[in-house]
Amino acid sequence: MNLVDMPILAVLAAVIALIVRGMLRGTIRTCDSASCSGNCGSCGSKCATPRLKLSREQIAQLDALTEQAKEVRP
Repeated sequence: MNLVDMPILAVLAAVIALIVRGMLRGTIRTCDSASCSGNCGSCGSKCATPRLKLSREQIAQLDALTEQAKEVRP
């Protein structure tokens, strides 16, 4: 090994250690079904939790319930 190889290997080891540390703490997320938590828009893959598709009537009912809840709250 050359003397130049040692600092390069040390930098690579440090970067890998930071990536692993970030993944363990949850600050770095991968695009697998376990880490997307139902929101895989950035992953571009299917989520473990499918998105809800509401009809127009269901959306209207949801809006009415939301308005009722706002009126009840002080």
